[in-house]
Amino acid sequence: MQLSSQFFGDLLDSIIVDIASECHRIARLGLDHNLEEEEEELRLSTQARDRAADPSSSGETNSKYVVDIFGQKHPAVANEIFECVNCGRSIMAGRFAPHLEKCMGKGRNARMKTTRSSTAAQNRYT
Repeated sequence: MQLSSQFFGDLLDSIIVDIASECHRIARLGLDHNLEEEEEELRLSTQARDRAADPSSSGETNSKYVVDIFGQKHPAVANEIFECVNCGRSIMAGRFAPHLEKCMGKGRNARMKTTRSSTAAQNRYT
């Protein structure tokens, strides 16, 4: 039992040393092209985190846009307007899913009884 345990330990050590030396050789010779891409992604994500933590550094303190980890600007609140397919009301995109849950009677915040707007929508489609 002790001999097999020692043999397994030596084999494992040998494999670890082989993999580590091969990785070092690839990195030292510059043969790993993915390494540069990973370093660039890490640099961009660090910059985005810094900008998110300190909005005054980017000069966008009064801006309505948020910069994601890829450096792209997006509105902080989805402000596109959509029409509800059930009741026909105009709803902002950021509130559309919660409205639809309530309006169609699904989800945890659903209305328990039929409302005037859903009755009107049913009459419109029949």
